[in-house]
Amino acid sequence: MSELTIRRLEPADASAIGDCFRRVYGESYGNPVFYDESGLTQALQSGGLCSVGAIDPDGNILGHMAMSRVPGAGCAELGNTVVDPEARGGGVAWQVGAELTRWCRECGYWGFLHYPTTDHHIMQRQSVKQGFETGVMLGYIPAETDGGVRERAHTLRQAVTIVFEPLASAPPATLYLPERLAPAVESLNAPINLPRTWRTADQDPEAASAVTLHTDTHRRLARLTFRKAGQDLSEQLGLFLQTNEETPCLQVDMLMSDPGHGAVYTAALEAGFVFAGWLPGYAEADVLRLQKVDARVTEMAPDLVNPTASELLRLMGGP
Repeated sequence: MSELTIRRLEPADASAIGDCFRRVYGESYGNPVFYDESGLTQALQSGGLCSVGAIDPDGNILGHMAMSRVPGAGCAELGNTVVDPEARGGGVAWQVGAELTRWCRECGYWGFLHYPTTDHHIMQRQSVKQGFETGVMLGYIPAETDGGVRERAHTLRQAVTIVFEPLASAPPATLYLPERLAPAVESLNAPINLPRTWRTADQDPEAASAVTLHTDTHRRLARLTFRKAGQDLSEQLGLFLQTNEETPCLQVDMLMSDPGHGAVYTAALEAGFVFAGWLPGYAEADVLRLQKVDARVTEMAPDLVNPTASELLRLMGGP
């Protein structure tokens, strides 16, 4: 194979990025923006999405990885990794990832989050060489997603791990934890040693909740974020469940800067949610994520290769 050029991609590359995803995934990839040339161009122009590609002499993108940026967040999300079958085996993903990590540092992030699929043992093992597993998201990958690398066709939705990788010193923060989750999250932070002062999230919520809703119809996932818990939190959670009763993957996020989110955690547990993970720097504060999945269409015993992820699955009530 001819030598590839690794470079940061521009809005003019949107069409070639889409071609890369279609060659590998057909129309099944979980993030629809890569099939929407106009939307992808806009995301690249705004800087909300930053992509790095491996490009052959004919201008084809044979490897891709992207950084998603949220205003106010201390960490970025890295992912959307794809390598054309003809370019596999040469370390393309690592080269693209190294350039994207440099870009992430330049943007001032003190870390990044990424989500290795449990389908790929190599990616799981590689992820903890410099990173730390802080969660497992069940049912995150739709069953019909096909990257041309599986030995068998999946009939169930697949899991990913949540991995935090530090890049610089994190700012100190006082954060709140539901009492029942405190031992698990403090244990996750022990090897990372982020400067966190932990408090119990036991304040009674006041006024109305501040919430945001994210719905991904392509992935069949919905997420309700409590930026601040209010007295209407049960109604907010009930409405979320009612309007998404056919959605197989539901998530509830809670900003850990809010001392009242312990009441959200209790209400979510009663509604059948379980712990998904701790996401350092995901927003303007760290985030706790809960999940509720449809076990009929979800792989409930994903193939986890690292001990921390296996422990986290047991915390969720898995095998």
